[in-house]
Amino acid sequence: MEGRRGLLLCFIIAACFYSNGAQTTGEYIVFLVDSSSSIGIANFEEIRQFLRSFISGLDIGPNKVRVGLAQYSNEPYREFLLKDHMDMQSLLAEVDKFQYRTGGTETGKAIDFLQSEYFTQEAGSRAGQRVPQIAVVLTDGDSTDDVEAPAQRLRSQGVIIFGIGVGQVNQQELESIVNRPPHHFLYTIDNYQALQRVKDGLLQTVCISMENQRQALAEKFADIFFLVDSGISQTDFQQVRSILLRLVNQLNIGASAHRLGLAQYGQVTKVEFLLNAFQTKEETLAGVRSFRQSRLQPNQPRNLGSALEYANNNFFTNESGSRAAQDFQQFLVVLSGKDSDDAVFKQSRLIKSHGITVVGMSLGASMDEIRVIATAPYIYDSISNAVPTLKTIFETEKETITLTGDCKAAKVADIVFIVDESGSIGTRNFQLVRSFLHSIVSGLEIGQNRVRVGIVMYNDRPTARIYLNTFNDGDELLNFIKILPYHGGGTNTGAALNFTRENIFTKEAGSRKDSGIQQVAVVITDGESQDRVIEAAAELRRAGVTIYSVGVKNANKAELNQMASHPPQKHVFIVDSFAKLKALERTLQRTLTKTHVYVSFPGCVQTDEADIFFLIDHSGSIHPTDFYDMKKFIIEFIHTFRIGPQHVRMGVAKYADSPNLEFDLTAYTDATELERAVEEIEQVGGGTQTGRALEFMGPHFQRAVATRGHKVPEHLVVITDGKSQDKVKGPAEKLRAQGVTVYAIGVKEADVNELKEISGDPKRMFFVNNFDALKPIKDDIITDICSKDVCKDIPGDLLFLIDSSGSIYPQDYQKMKDFMKSVISKSIIGKNEVHVGVMQFSTDVKPEFPLNVHYSKEEMSRAIDNMVQLGGGTYTGKALREVSKYFDANQGGRPDLRQRLMVITDGEAQDKVKGPAATLRAKGVVIYAIGVEEANTTQLLEISGSPDKVYAERNFDSLKDLDSQVALELCDPERECKKTERADIIFLVDGSTSITAEKFRSMQKFMQSVVNQTTVGKDLTHFGVILYSTEPKSVFTLSEYSSRQEVSQAILALISPKGDTYTGKALKYSLQFFDAKYGGRAELKVPQILMVITDGDATDRYSLVEPSVALRKKGVDVISIGVEGANKTQLEIMAGYDDSKVFYVDNFAALEKLYKNITEVLCKSTKPVCEKQSADLVFLVDQSGSISPRDYAIMKNFTIELINSFKVSEDLVRVGLGQFSSMFQHEFYLNQYYTEKAMSEHILKTNQVGGGTNIGLALTFIKEYFEASRGSRKSEGISQNLVLITDGESQDDVEDSAVELRGLGIEVFAIGIGDVHDLELLQITGTPERLFTVQNFGNEPGESKTCDCIAVCPPLLPTISISFIDIAMGFDISRRRNPNDVLVSGHSKLRTFLPEIVQYLSSVQGLCCLGPEPIKTNIAYRLVSRDGRTLDDFSFVGYSDDVVTKVMALNLAEPTYFNAALLRSFGEKFKVESRAGVKVLVIFSDGYDEDAMTLENESELLRESGISALLVVALEGVRYPAQLQMAEFGRGFGYKLPLSIGMPSIGSTIHKEIDTVSNRECCNVMCKCSGHEGIRGSQGPLGSKVTHILTPFKLKHNGGGGRGPPGPSGPQGVQGCSGVRGQKVGQRW
Repeated sequence: MEGRRGLLLCFIIAACFYSNGAQTTGEYIVFLVDSSSSIGIANFEEIRQFLRSFISGLDIGPNKVRVGLAQYSNEPYREFLLKDHMDMQSLLAEVDKFQYRTGGTETGKAIDFLQSEYFTQEAGSRAGQRVPQIAVVLTDGDSTDDVEAPAQRLRSQGVIIFGIGVGQVNQQELESIVNRPPHHFLYTIDNYQALQRVKDGLLQTVCISMENQRQALAEKFADIFFLVDSGISQTDFQQVRSILLRLVNQLNIGASAHRLGLAQYGQVTKVEFLLNAFQTKEETLAGVRSFRQSRLQPNQPRNLGSALEYANNNFFTNESGSRAAQDFQQFLVVLSGKDSDDAVFKQSRLIKSHGITVVGMSLGASMDEIRVIATAPYIYDSISNAVPTLKTIFETEKETITLTGDCKAAKVADIVFIVDESGSIGTRNFQLVRSFLHSIVSGLEIGQNRVRVGIVMYNDRPTARIYLNTFNDGDELLNFIKILPYHGGGTNTGAALNFTRENIFTKEAGSRKDSGIQQVAVVITDGESQDRVIEAAAELRRAGVTIYSVGVKNANKAELNQMASHPPQKHVFIVDSFAKLKALERTLQRTLTKTHVYVSFPGCVQTDEADIFFLIDHSGSIHPTDFYDMKKFIIEFIHTFRIGPQHVRMGVAKYADSPNLEFDLTAYTDATELERAVEEIEQVGGGTQTGRALEFMGPHFQRAVATRGHKVPEHLVVITDGKSQDKVKGPAEKLRAQGVTVYAIGVKEADVNELKEISGDPKRMFFVNNFDALKPIKDDIITDICSKDVCKDIPGDLLFLIDSSGSIYPQDYQKMKDFMKSVISKSIIGKNEVHVGVMQFSTDVKPEFPLNVHYSKEEMSRAIDNMVQLGGGTYTGKALREVSKYFDANQGGRPDLRQRLMVITDGEAQDKVKGPAATLRAKGVVIYAIGVEEANTTQLLEISGSPDKVYAERNFDSLKDLDSQVALELCDPERECKKTERADIIFLVDGSTSITAEKFRSMQKFMQSVVNQTTVGKDLTHFGVILYSTEPKSVFTLSEYSSRQEVSQAILALISPKGDTYTGKALKYSLQFFDAKYGGRAELKVPQILMVITDGDATDRYSLVEPSVALRKKGVDVISIGVEGANKTQLEIMAGYDDSKVFYVDNFAALEKLYKNITEVLCKSTKPVCEKQSADLVFLVDQSGSISPRDYAIMKNFTIELINSFKVSEDLVRVGLGQFSSMFQHEFYLNQYYTEKAMSEHILKTNQVGGGTNIGLALTFIKEYFEASRGSRKSEGISQNLVLITDGESQDDVEDSAVELRGLGIEVFAIGIGDVHDLELLQITGTPERLFTVQNFGNEPGESKTCDCIAVCPPLLPTISISFIDIAMGFDISRRRNPNDVLVSGHSKLRTFLPEIVQYLSSVQGLCCLGPEPIKTNIAYRLVSRDGRTLDDFSFVGYSDDVVTKVMALNLAEPTYFNAALLRSFGEKFKVESRAGVKVLVIFSDGYDEDAMTLENESELLRESGISALLVVALEGVRYPAQLQMAEFGRGFGYKLPLSIGMPSIGSTIHKEIDTVSNRECCNVMCKCSGHEGIRGSQGPLGSKVTHILTPFKLKHNGGGGRGPPGPSGPQGVQGCSGVRGQKVGQRW
């Protein structure tokens, strides 16, 4: 049998294990024998003898073993059924005479034959009676039909299939027949003679094993305790007793079956009978009949909380008859008549945490309380259907595990269970281990493209029971877990860890590590290993595997910590008995299914200057691989900071018996050299003299100040693996007194107290069990180093909303308070900095202090210390609604600044959280959700709205590891721009006589602050200074200084020249200093900035425009800063009327703080330019049926916008496009179009096919696009890029196709929209840096995650936004007759046609790219005075007759004018109020009131600001309407036609213009042809005669009837033909 000992023993034992249990004795075995012609008569006789020998060793009988036999060739043949022969004699006689059939080999047909003819009740099968059903297929050749589907059908019926292959069989075919894993159920032998090697002794062992397994497979029962409210009515009590009697009658009750216990509760708990009180059903019935209600006195309390506590301590113990240790389910059924008078929160959570399933039924209690006490989903609002409901619950052998949202989402992982099967566990406890594994795995989505599971069993040696690629089907995996064999033996955990690394986490065994899939190992053990685990575990972790260790009973805690990943409190689980594994199931499952997408620390952009020394222990106790881990740790620091002599410097010293300097801070000036130097550090060995080494470092930090020229933040990172042989406290204190921040990292045998002495701060002390764990603590240290710089100058509001419910223990409540204080301590608190407020909630909400009460950390800490826990329920939704108002200005909030809410909760909310949280986020509040203990992660995600703002922790102790991370996130959350890194900046500084010495010092401080917020360096940011008064003078140019210190000193040395304020002359003078000869780097595309600082009116005020325009034309951005007497208009002129670049403060003290506002503007203005200018870019767009037609149209526009953000041409960026759903659809290759226009036209014509979402298929087809024949320039070294845009989860495998694409050198980006599967997209991209998500197709700008660089760095990835249309109307009526005039007085045509025009513009017919549905517009109105003051203003709203009437009735107290002030006012209105995709300004004018050139320039600024079109409608009396067109822009091909209030169909004409603008802006359609006007409708009838005064126009009508209503619309004209697109011309649109 080729090395297999005891073939039959193996498969019979396995069969016994594999069944669901054996209430009735016996096994049913059917042999399916191949009798095809290839076997031959002689070999067929060997088969007969094998069957005879085998059957002779079995205990044949009706309630023992039954055997059936079938043979097959081309057709299957029934020899005898399971019911045919119940005794040995007749059975053997039948075996002796069955005949050899010959023929072909149709195994699939034969397997189906077994299912239909043998494994049925009619044929004698007892599958429904828990009797194992076994099929043994014996064959020697390939089947000529399909075997996989028939075998799957038979296995799904619960039949265990074994296979015996003889000779040169098809191994793959046999593996598809038998149960998995094949190596357990498939046996191959060389020839038929080998069948006879089975010995009698083996059969005896088989029989003994079968008996043992029969016991193991016995039916499982439950322990059920009823807890009844004594205070219910007598009628309800009688009904409860009736339910109990009926239930006992219907259940199998007995000492070895279901057990029942009963108690009632009121003020105290009274036990009626315990689980072991009765042995029979009759005794139990008698006990229930004698159950009498303990009537409560009026107002006597009902303490369900106390009753639950009593139940937890007394009902489910061994002494009370509980069989939890034998894997019997434990149920507590609570029947409650009213809400408890004492707290139930803590007690209900505690009893459930011990693995007891609580069924809650209300007889009057609120459903809120029933939800708290019961285990979901066992929550019932009445007892009306109690008997069948409870019977079903108790007879279901395994409880349903309700997955939370994160478990459902985490669908991809490779998880290997490493299971101890040593002798100390025992058979009974190992059954509990099987159940534990079964429960954990049942909550995972098993599949080759989802979660893969492997199992390694170990004792003295490890054995692979399941490889990661063994099972595709979750049910088959769970069935095999039920029969995992147990052998006993020793405990060599180290060997098991090594075996798992070498044999299971490999590509051959199914590991997907190379595809970025998380690798997880779970070690389950009950004792100390007999070999070393520390090195083996470290090697497994180094291989990229996260290790969780589960210790039971006598497990060694230190050893569990050594095995597990860091930190141990998140990766180690300990229970004191196997029975308590059940209580661990949910916690571990949630932990395993947590999505782990690790994104490396982004780097400390803001930390520009620091000196960091590493002091590393290289004593003899450190293994070479550990020393290598230390070097890797240092190298990761190098990659995080900007290394350079003027930036961050790093040095390394090492020590053993004595310290020595490996290299100083000045040795290496760039990261590459520094990394090479670290790699070359060698280990020498020796003792551990840490104190001496610390003493050694003092002078080196002193020299650091001298070599840099000034003091910067200094840090020392000490890494040691043992206790020092000398004192460390004194030398460490001396270093800290010198200003050095010391971090102490202890590994393995390091002394924790000594580490605290070295660091002087527990927060800067780290202990890890092995050197490979250095990596996860790197970010903690870097966060601490960087946080001061990151959080500086980031004012904002932070509110804590903390759960104060009764389920939280006092010590955990204190940990929550400590966490808040720690986060506050790491924040920059102050009146003009961060404000903090605190609110706690339970059933009710209690504000502790709002945002505007405390402005110091000390005050806040005291207030937090004084907080008292509320107790009660968990109404998080109510709290979110209540907390919203505290962000408003009238409650102390600052809505114009960053506003953050941090929610901390330990349980599931009892109300809805999604709506209140969404409302709060909609007002701009960013929400972080921290959940501990039993927090519902689905709700946490609903609260935060984003997975990256959810923190789910095991317990409150984990909060202390979270404070630094949260503090950093709060002050630096995805800032679009963090620091100005590369720019040419010249300060143009007013030094006129009006500026005193003190004021000039304020200007110097301001400039120094700006410099400090940038990264100064040779290839980074350069500064220059020009001082001016009567004459300008350059003090230093852009090329003179290359360090921040030099620039700061030069600024400090500035002397004010005094004189007049010739700002215009200075602007003109400054222009030359951006040239290359003065250090300007415009040719290198380095941003050019001129920062003007002035305090007064320019002496040459009329000379400002020309140099300002010249600077902008040269590409120089002007930021104008005015102080005290500065003229705001002049500031606007210099900045090109860009309000974001104009700053004003009314005193010089405020100027010193202004840098905070300017820094972000400066940073955004100087974002790095793209490095790559050429690329091949292919878009792959989802067109599946899950996308609505409207969203599909938006996605097309999004794709067009994305394409338009690149420099498309044959030589620069080439673009291709494909679509997919169930099938792939080709659109265009890289060499088909070379213009944005052609691509846009093609995309707009594409149609949505609908269907499924087969991303894997699409990735396979898209590969062709990157071939040279399709336009790819890969051979020329041009970057190859694929951008996938999808809204859903793929229905096929994506991994192989994505790996192949990336293997071809193609960078794959994925943009997921909505509820996408992040980990699947990660499989596609291979790295989280190329994965982007947005919440929906209609996200508002700024809400979606954007990326700055896809392949060739477009300016900004456009945000998906639907096109809305905002129209603003202004009125220039400068010629008025008297002060009482209304707006339309004297303008009869305006009075007549304005309502018609507005009604026309109330909607725009469906755009060509969005379908026929009309798009509603929003219309606003504004009246502006001559100097730009707002006289009357109406916001953007939908069409309203009332609003039009009010506008027309406005009293025109003073004339209005068509001048620059009017246009600027509307520019500001659009900026503040409109977020539409299309913005149109319509001015009704009676003629220009300022020169045309000025208005044209102002109009150009409006266009640049994002306004789509300016239309001017001439009012009555305008002599030359065409002149008004000089200010217009954005009109279509009808731009030559002047708009006039009296022209025919003016409303329709303006509507057409706006329709054209909308199609151009939203759909990229440059023109739209319309038909002729329809025939005018017939005149309406005369109106009735009126004599009253018609308001609001105050015009008296005494004559005939007025104008009738409009006639019916004429028929639409014939649509014109589409015109040929014209050439681009200089005309502004």
